[in-house]
Amino acid sequence: MGLQIRFLGPWEVTADGEPVKLAGLRRVGVLARLALSAGRTVPAERILADVWDQGTVTTAGKQLHIVVSKLRGLLAPYQDDEIITTVPGGYQLNLAREGVDAHLFTLMAGEARAARARGEIAAADELFRRALALWRGNPLEGMTGAWAQAACARLEEERLTALEDHIDLRLESGDHHGVVPVLTAHAEAYPLRERPRAQLMLAMYRASRPCEALEVYQETRRVMVGELGVEPGAALRRMQQAVLRRDPALDLASPARRATLTRAALPNELPADTRAFTARATEIAWLRGTLTGAVPGPPSVAAIHGAGGAGKSALAVHAAHGVAERFADGVLYVDLRAATAGRTPLTPYEALSRLLRSLGVDGAAVPSSLDEAAARYRSLTSTRELLVVLDDALDAGQVRRLIPAGPRCAVVVTSRQVMDSLDSTSRLDLSGLADADATALLARTVDPARVAAEPEAAQRIVRLCGGLPLALRISAARLAARPDRRLSSLAEQLADDTRRLDVLEHADLAIRTSIAAGLQHLRGEPDAGHVFHLLGLMGTGTHTAAATSAVIGWPEARAEAALTRLLDARLLERAGSRRYRMPDLIRLYAREQAAHHTPELVRATAARQAFHYHLTRTHDPIVHRRGPAERAMARQAATLPRRLAVH
Repeated sequence: MGLQIRFLGPWEVTADGEPVKLAGLRRVGVLARLALSAGRTVPAERILADVWDQGTVTTAGKQLHIVVSKLRGLLAPYQDDEIITTVPGGYQLNLAREGVDAHLFTLMAGEARAARARGEIAAADELFRRALALWRGNPLEGMTGAWAQAACARLEEERLTALEDHIDLRLESGDHHGVVPVLTAHAEAYPLRERPRAQLMLAMYRASRPCEALEVYQETRRVMVGELGVEPGAALRRMQQAVLRRDPALDLASPARRATLTRAALPNELPADTRAFTARATEIAWLRGTLTGAVPGPPSVAAIHGAGGAGKSALAVHAAHGVAERFADGVLYVDLRAATAGRTPLTPYEALSRLLRSLGVDGAAVPSSLDEAAARYRSLTSTRELLVVLDDALDAGQVRRLIPAGPRCAVVVTSRQVMDSLDSTSRLDLSGLADADATALLARTVDPARVAAEPEAAQRIVRLCGGLPLALRISAARLAARPDRRLSSLAEQLADDTRRLDVLEHADLAIRTSIAAGLQHLRGEPDAGHVFHLLGLMGTGTHTAAATSAVIGWPEARAEAALTRLLDARLLERAGSRRYRMPDLIRLYAREQAAHHTPELVRATAARQAFHYHLTRTHDPIVHRRGPAERAMARQAATLPRRLAVH
């Protein structure tokens, strides 16, 4: 795929499908200006005039040189030859024109017109669709210079012309019913553009709606006379007269001569299923029943919630692949990015925009407001049979507007939080795998013979991974990468609390990343973050609001609120009535983070207070259940004052 520059919508640079971060208005402006003329020289004076506002800054030339140097350094890792070369008088972007979406659009639209002229109707239709699908919104979005506005106007005119050329092709091929809603939206967006109005009249006439076709003409005339003081053009007047007299020339050619378009490919956006998927038979059966056993009424919604790394996404994708053929209009998938480290969750509008484009709405025709986009989505899905997978959702507010309207639609939502405020939703709490299933996952990924040869070591790995599918996948990946490695060796490494999180990291998989993603939404909640760190230090099996308040020195209600928030973020789990437990892997991460965020005196004092609280108030002194790290912390705490408020 290589380096790609996209500006037919929000600015985007990718390398092999992964985003390349590009900051700074002038860096973006210079790269965009060069990309508009990819493969051709752009004079330095032209760049300065466009990007530096007529070059009024005396140091602009030097600044341009610095910006180009920075761009070269940023993009060099993604292309073998020099991406931006200095040529006499200016600079040149050495990127194939197909690597810039605007040039690719122009190329594909031209190929579509050539294919149509040769009578290759199906090929022309496919090329037009692919070209128009490149548009994701307004071109050069966010750039306000005169050069950008001129380029935007030119590109927009190219898009409209291509869209109307494609509609002509579809009308010639008998797709008049299909183009009516497209043309209706297009004509409303551009009320003074006569060509789509004439096309809409023809489509309605062929769809046996001549009265509505004449209403289109009258509305067009009213707008043009009222706003411009002119009558409609000759082509539109001829169309009106032809409709009035039912001119046979408007009829479609005889069926034998009609060109047949290939049916537009149904969306099937699911990520690839994993071959190592294991167990979860009960959960899969529940999902299948929920998604395909729909009764008349609102669409079926299945919400899967659970801790990070529990396999929610893998389960949703696996089950969706199994039922996809039951949905005649395809499968849509959106990663809502609630727990993607370093990335912000999609807004409802951003998610709706993606869904609308997947349903065939031209990028520039996506409504500009959330309410209008949601209404358009409801309208498009009201009569369809779609499966929609909303993966990694933040909360019910993020997904509520993404539920389709059609009663034959179904939705799968995965989230760390419980979707308890979504109406008509069936919910599944996904926990870790049972020991037997976890061992089977390990064997399937590594080698059944290796696992069978060391059953005790395999069981130990499973226990130290807490049955968490993500931790098991990482362990299995490490073993698969080293066929000569014994399972007992990995088990010994995992048994060391100080190294376990390091061991559970391989390639792009890491337990730390999964846990950190759950914490990123607590940054504005200092109480929850503070309690998270201190619970990692306490090392107790379970926690209560009373014990936490006693250790920290807070009112019990404040401690309870922080614990509840951690429970919602799946950083704690219930262990009985008003009791909470922090899973071992999360506890290790919390203790590790406490070392960075909590002063040493506070850490040791919290450990001492926890020790004394449990020693005096429970019949199960925690000292007997502590590991080496916790016992060392207790010894350190014993040298400190008995009481120190923890803030």
